[in-house]
Amino acid sequence: MSTAQSPRILAVEDNPETQLLLEHLLKGSYDVDVVPGIEGALDAVENNAYDVLLLDINLNEDETGTDLLRLIREREGMGAVPAVALTAYAMPGDREDFLNKGFDEYVSKPFTRDDLTDAIENTLSPA
Repeated sequence: MSTAQSPRILAVEDNPETQLLLEHLLKGSYDVDVVPGIEGALDAVENNAYDVLLLDINLNEDETGTDLLRLIREREGMGAVPAVALTAYAMPGDREDFLNKGFDEYVSKPFTRDDLTDAIENTLSPA
């Protein structure tokens, strides 16, 4: 990337430990905003431009990252922002299922910094 500005990432994660982990793993490489749920995410996309969305799939009993992705994609200018599913679902077929639901990339938990950065970089510069 030739610009000096780091890609801006919105991470939506309800677990406080995972929020801290995401901030720790991504700071320095990316400009990261971490919010705990759908309301915070919708406020964030209303007020900021993001290059990539990292969405936890299990946000709470009623809301999923898939629901959130649909809501964000309906917003003006947000239809093409790449999204990465963060999930504990790691069964055969889960990756394809999330890609079919509109995600561009998939990272299963537990994840490493390399897992995250590989997924982010893949969405920023698709092959």
